[in-house]
Amino acid sequence: MVDYADQARREALARLREPFPEDVMGLKPIYVGLYEHNEEGRARIPDSAFHECPTCGGFHALPAKHVPYVGHARVTERLLEVDPYWSWEPLGTTCEGNPLITGGSLWIRLTVCGMTRIGVGNAENWTGPDAHKEMVSDAIRNAAMRFGAALNLWYAADGEVTYPPEPPEDAPREPFKARLRANPTKAQRRIAAKLQAIADAGFDAADAAEELQEAFGRPYWEMTSPMVDKALDALYAEYGDVGEQSEVIAV
Repeated sequence: MVDYADQARREALARLREPFPEDVMGLKPIYVGLYEHNEEGRARIPDSAFHECPTCGGFHALPAKHVPYVGHARVTERLLEVDPYWSWEPLGTTCEGNPLITGGSLWIRLTVCGMTRIGVGNAENWTGPDAHKEMVSDAIRNAAMRFGAALNLWYAADGEVTYPPEPPEDAPREPFKARLRANPTKAQRRIAAKLQAIADAGFDAADAAEELQEAFGRPYWEMTSPMVDKALDALYAEYGDVGEQSEVIAV
């Protein structure tokens, strides 16, 4: 016996997976550069990373990948076409009844045609009331992707990287400031802290960092723990116990 209700639901959900027209898609820059870390270990994009982008024309942090995306309004329109009664609810709530935000993210349940998928959204660099709106929008887009909406765009996340423009040859050298990837190892934090302490003591830490890169074949923010141990020995021999007590990057 044919289950016409299930067949109709499958056909409706299949419409969610239909590609979006190219003229409704935008480009979202995703920063892939180095971060500054404060004494509590919190990462932030350095101010010097922001430039006018030659790829999209916007002003944002570089280097960055540009990922095609569909905005919240278009995803909502598609959801309404498929199921006028679609809904979402937070995965958890506070004691006051507000959606629970943990670690800067909002987890939700999205229900379409009687089926439910979980999604998560964050506000990235948004602040204030707009941050909550962005979390909801991002979570709905993320959960809709679990149904297949704009799924093909997620495969484009490995696009080419746009780098910041090269400074003029006669431009003054910027003061050294230790930087790391978003999730550095303890060893990488140790070597960065040592280099920052060397710079704070008035030495040329940029030259020291370049010498380490030549010696170990990779920049300090990508060193393994054994490399860091050897690099710290080399820096100690050159600069003594400068910054010996440092455990985090001072910025």
